[in-house]
Amino acid sequence: MKQPFLPDFIRNKEFLKPEGRSAIVRQYWHVVIFLGYLVLFIEFLLLEKHIVPHYWISCSIDYYIPFIPIFVVPYVLWFPLIAVVLVLLCFSDRGDFVRTIMLVYAGMATAMFIYMLYPNGQLLRPVIKSQDVFSNFIRNRIYANDTNTNCMPSIHVLNQLAIHIGLCKSKLFKNRPGWKFTSLILTILICASTVFIKQHSIIDVAAALALEVILYLLVFKVDWSGAVPTKLKSRVREWELQGIQKKGVAE
Repeated sequence: MKQPFLPDFIRNKEFLKPEGRSAIVRQYWHVVIFLGYLVLFIEFLLLEKHIVPHYWISCSIDYYIPFIPIFVVPYVLWFPLIAVVLVLLCFSDRGDFVRTIMLVYAGMATAMFIYMLYPNGQLLRPVIKSQDVFSNFIRNRIYANDTNTNCMPSIHVLNQLAIHIGLCKSKLFKNRPGWKFTSLILTILICASTVFIKQHSIIDVAAALALEVILYLLVFKVDWSGAVPTKLKSRVREWELQGIQKKGVAE
C-alpha cells in the first residue's frame, strides 16, 4: 500500500483546530533542522567572498564537452526539486527526512572544508555571444551571481545525489518505481548540466560522486541511534505524546 503524499494533518484539516495545531508542532518539531541550511548558506557566502583560488581545476576531457545552453533548465530545476523532496520527507517519516538532510548537510560541510584547505576554481566559462533565452539566463543570472570559485567537489552534484538517495531509500517512495526512475533521470540531467553550462569541470563531478559514496556509507549504513542520550529521547517522546493526548481529549 502506498503512503499518501499529503500528511494526515492536511487531509484531516487538523490545522484548523488549536489542539490540532499544537499536536502538529509536537509531531513535526524536526522541521527546525531546515535551519541548518541558513548556517551553511552563510558559510558559503563567506567563502565566496574571501577565498581566493590557488588551484584551477580542469582536464583534457573538459575541452571536448560542448557548451549547451538548454541544460540550464535541469540546472535550475535542482533548486525546487531539493526543496520539494525534503518537505515531502519531512512530513512523511522523520527518520527518512533526518538521514536525507544530514546527507545533504554532510556533503555541503565537507565540500566547504575542502574549499578552505584546497582553494580552487575553474576557467572553463565561455564568452557567451548568443542572445537566446537560455544563453541570456546563464550570462545574466548564473554567471553574474555565482563565481567560478569553490568548485571541486561540486555541491550541486553532492546535493542532487543526496536527494536521489534519500528519495529511493524512503518509505514514502518505496512502492513508487516511476518516481524513482524519474528522480534518476533528473539526477543524471542535473549532474550533466553542471559541465554542459560550464559551471564545473568533469573533475568536480567525479570528486562529488566519490565523496557521496563515502558519506552515504557513513550516514545511511552506520547506526547513529546511540549518539542521542536515552533520557533525551524519552523526554522528547513524552512531549510528543502529550500533544497527541490533548488532541484526542479535545476530539
